[in-house]
Amino acid sequence: MSENLILLYVEDDASIREEMIEILELDFEHFHVAVNGEEGLKMYKEFKPDIVISDIQMPIMDGISMSKEILSINPDAKIILTTAFNEAGYLEQAKNIGVSDYVNKPVNITELFEKLDAVLSSK
Repeated sequence: MSENLILLYVEDDASIREEMIEILELDFEHFHVAVNGEEGLKMYKEFKPDIVISDIQMPIMDGISMSKEILSINPDAKIILTTAFNEAGYLEQAKNIGVSDYVNKPVNITELFEKLDAVLSSK
């Protein structure tokens, strides 16, 4: 990944968040971490990241609602959602609002980085 890219990672589960931070910091020099969608939206507005990786199910504001807000600010925003829910409704809703892609949990790191590469190269 390019060291100039800014990533925003949003995850409410502390153990998953800590594990992903260790992985992401190997490839991203600049990234920010939020614990829910409300905090993620605030950080998006402040840091204008190149890509957002977010969980779908979170307290306060879920990943779909946050993504919808981000895409209303920037229709070209690159967002990858992580989900433990294989429910077609969530994924269909994410697709309909313009989310770039999704990865099922537990996150396969190879798959995540392949999707990051694909989403970022489609700029």
